[in-house]
Amino acid sequence: MAKSLKLTLDGVAYDQWVSGEVSRDLKDFSGSFSFTFRDRDALQGVLPYASWAAVKRIRTQMLAEIRIGRRLVLRGYVEEVQRDLADGSAEVVISGRDQTGDLVDCSALVDGPAELKSVKLEDAVARIAKPFGLNVRAEVDTGEVFERYSIDLGETAFSAIEKGTRSRRTLILSDGVGGIVITRTGVTRAPADLTMPGNILASSGRETTQGRYSKTVVRGQSERSGKSRSAASLDSTAEPIGTDAREDGDGSATERERKGTVATGIAEDSEIKRYRPIVHLARSKADGQSAQDEADWRNRTARGEADELTLTVKGHDVSGSLWTVNQLVYVSEPFQDYERDQVISKTRYVEDTLGAVTEITVCSPDAFDTGEVGNRRTNQRGKTGKTSGGALDSTAEPL
Repeated sequence: MAKSLKLTLDGVAYDQWVSGEVSRDLKDFSGSFSFTFRDRDALQGVLPYASWAAVKRIRTQMLAEIRIGRRLVLRGYVEEVQRDLADGSAEVVISGRDQTGDLVDCSALVDGPAELKSVKLEDAVARIAKPFGLNVRAEVDTGEVFERYSIDLGETAFSAIEKGTRSRRTLILSDGVGGIVITRTGVTRAPADLTMPGNILASSGRETTQGRYSKTVVRGQSERSGKSRSAASLDSTAEPIGTDAREDGDGSATERERKGTVATGIAEDSEIKRYRPIVHLARSKADGQSAQDEADWRNRTARGEADELTLTVKGHDVSGSLWTVNQLVYVSEPFQDYERDQVISKTRYVEDTLGAVTEITVCSPDAFDTGEVGNRRTNQRGKTGKTSGGALDSTAEPL
């Protein structure tokens, strides 16, 4: 039977693997993959096409390209090869990430400036990503320019990028094939609803209050004081001011300076009934609005990560359209008490001797966007989702 996942290493097709998976996760940035190979002697009765000779040629740093059907879903590198031999069975497991994995591991702008001035978010991201050979595109308005975009000594490229997107409440994604996308949640819809009974084979739900807080506070420091002043001119005829000539101030100057240099953002989670506050220091220069945006972002993502549902469906696509991250999907699963739109936060394409399935993790759409929460976290009884894939295009390569 033809396999759904197609693997090539340095341009050579490998179909001797016995199990494989490709994962994309909104929280992990880089896509990942893993394939397991075994020898012919151990598995000749089940997989007569297995070839140990082909497996021996696999090395780290080989360029890996993975397709589902004809669609390229991941381009990256073999980062680890593990070989095990026991009880007459030989097994080789290879794993790696897409090309953006280097951003997670490596430092930013080693040979360039440690500070960018008067840049839009997408321009800053492009400067950081350029040495790694990655392109950047913005699907949404990223807001005002950064007067100063600082990069800390030894800071990873991903950290330098992520702190900027956090302050602008945008979502940073790898497209899996050599590009970075700045976007927001739910640009397209999934190719079908997820229903039980229906196309859901299994479900696993998790709800926790760990990592969630009743109040999230972000404090930062901006560049300017509340009111600029011109320097006093020197006058050689002036005499020193005596203590009896001083007048008490009303504190307004101090208050202006405090407002200009200290920024605070506060977001509350009404679903947390206990007193559970947390304070974060903004990692980029923050005014009042960016501090508030970051507080909202931290509050929403913490809530989304604490309430997730993983659903397993047969196959990797619906009529040629893949299940992909950042799609809106209507979920109807009475056992888990879901009857509403969710956003796909993770996909895991799995294939082995039992066939091909996709594990789809969903969370509330408000976790990664700026829209009103409203009733998006409550069930919508009697409603059905839209089965149209919207803007999806099965001919497009990047996820």
